[in-house]
Amino acid sequence: MRRRRFCGVLFVLGLLPVASRGQSRLTVEDDDVDVDYRNGRYFAELTVPLPAGSAIALAVLTDFERMSAFMPGLASSRILARSGNVWRIAQVGMAAFGPFTLRFDSERRVELTADGRLISQALTGSARYLRSEVRFQQRGGATQLNYRLEMEPDQWLPSGVGVPFLRHEVADQFTALLREMNRRAAAEATAAKKNPQ
Repeated sequence: MRRRRFCGVLFVLGLLPVASRGQSRLTVEDDDVDVDYRNGRYFAELTVPLPAGSAIALAVLTDFERMSAFMPGLASSRILARSGNVWRIAQVGMAAFGPFTLRFDSERRVELTADGRLISQALTGSARYLRSEVRFQQRGGATQLNYRLEMEPDQWLPSGVGVPFLRHEVADQFTALLREMNRRAAAEATAAKKNPQ
């Protein structure tokens, strides 16, 4: 039951920087995600180069109505309300880790701030506290995504289980996001070639 409750907070979008290898990658490894456990809270960080510009990346990250089509384990994702750049979303799904398959549901407030950050705060779900932030940075002509997560599960979970579980889930989710960004960038480039202006 504790693992099930912990799992419910992992679709957070709404994650120690990884050194940029100069090229965007479409796979995030578990070891790319830095996770720390301190005083009952989990802290995760990830930095990855993007296969597309920030406009496409942001479109993917906020495509809540279609997110279940490209996010592993996400059975449903829907917008409950929207006011400008603030969404209230609900998601239901399952996450797998080793021999465990765990069901989750969550409701979150997601805001795109004036400075371009995407901030997600849990409203309900399996966490006493949950906040994540996505920020884009330009480095040497490439766009990087920086992700940070701070989370306190509502029930204690041994860090020996929680740390690798969180690393795996963040890596799995961002792999899916990067691949969808790459797919959309390729489709956009193909459309531009067919219809030059």
